[in-house]
Amino acid sequence: MTAHWLSRLLPSLMLAGCTAGTDYVRPLAAVAPAWRAASAAEPRIVGPWWQAFDDPMLQSVIAEALARNLDIETALAQVDRARAAASVAGAAMLPSGTIDANIARTRDSAEVGLASIADGAPGVDVPRTSTVYGTTASASWELDLFGGLRRRTEAARYDYEAALASGAVTRITVVAEVADAYLQLRTLQLRFGIAEDIGRSAARLESLVRQRYESGESSLRELEQARTSAASVRATLPSLKGQIEGQLNRLALLTGQNPEADRRGLDKPGPVPLAELSGLGTPGDLLRNRPDVVAAERRLAAAHARIGVATVEYYPRISLSALAGFQASSASSFITGSASVTQGVAGLRWRLFDFGRIRAEIADAKGSERGALAAYQQSVLRAAADVETAAAIYTAGRERMAIHEIECASAAHARELLDQAWKAGQIDLSAVIEGDRRLLQGLDALAVARGETARAIVSVYRAIGA
Repeated sequence: MTAHWLSRLLPSLMLAGCTAGTDYVRPLAAVAPAWRAASAAEPRIVGPWWQAFDDPMLQSVIAEALARNLDIETALAQVDRARAAASVAGAAMLPSGTIDANIARTRDSAEVGLASIADGAPGVDVPRTSTVYGTTASASWELDLFGGLRRRTEAARYDYEAALASGAVTRITVVAEVADAYLQLRTLQLRFGIAEDIGRSAARLESLVRQRYESGESSLRELEQARTSAASVRATLPSLKGQIEGQLNRLALLTGQNPEADRRGLDKPGPVPLAELSGLGTPGDLLRNRPDVVAAERRLAAAHARIGVATVEYYPRISLSALAGFQASSASSFITGSASVTQGVAGLRWRLFDFGRIRAEIADAKGSERGALAAYQQSVLRAAADVETAAAIYTAGRERMAIHEIECASAAHARELLDQAWKAGQIDLSAVIEGDRRLLQGLDALAVARGETARAIVSVYRAIGA
């Protein structure tokens, strides 16, 4: 009866069979045709962008971070897990088989079963010990008539692709963080050197005023002004030194080392490198190149596939299984025709009275897709905003550098003229001290502008997913 019923049901199911849910279509993302802050006609950089800084130390630190950073190692582990999950999902579509072999030796209780009856019947001997030899080969296969396994495999594959893109996000983030820390370090070291130079100049001025005071050529007020100026400059050094140590520790963490490890020469001052910004491509390139956008889109695809996984629960599941082998109570008759065992099973599972729960599961899957779509659209907008902001900061930084260079040149010349006028007795010492302050302020502002411009270049490349 059952076989007859299945023979009539299977053809109808095969004819009605289809893949549950709908095929995924990548959504259109609203992006501008061109950037506001930079031209897309410029040539794109060839090779890793950090090579454009032409700083061997920076390249060495980045290479070390790529090899030893623990966040990257964690991301790679997640990729491995996602790859394994995709393989498991794909394997579920194929038949599975097992081979079992065993020898079982059993001694029955004399208080129960045939042995207990035999004890009350004279001349009847029932063996209490028996041995059974067995070996079987079995195979099973779930027929994917309605595409539930295919949708599950799709979702796992999309999750794997999202994990790959997320791993790329981690790599880009680590490289950008290393470059940012390195540039901040070099900027702070430059500012520290400037403060030391101005501090030595202020100390020489204090010494000169002291000599003039002792000879009666300067007043006590001028001496106190010179002392205050020198102390004010020296006061900036501890703060800068602390910030330098912070960036050195940050680099140690990013390269997978203890803060107490050898600084590898990073504690020695070096120039703040700059690079020319290459072309940014087009906003549409973000959809293909920026890994967090790619990851968000792949997660959306996985969420869409899972709607099909939930929908297929409306339909029956059919599986086929077979078993063949031998079972015998003696080794001599083990592999013989009389010991053969065969079995064939056609199984059906159908959640007939559970449609309310299935509808809820589908609604949950659709809600997840809706959230994934919003997250994808948000990632596109955020990526475009990141590029525009970083490019604007870079352009503004270049302009600031040009202005501060003029300011510093004028301040240095003015300082020389003020020094000459003070020594000639034409002006008060306060004017000289004010000239020192303006020169220090200008040089420090130029160093900050140079560092921020270099960091903006890193932010641009990070924003475009380079």
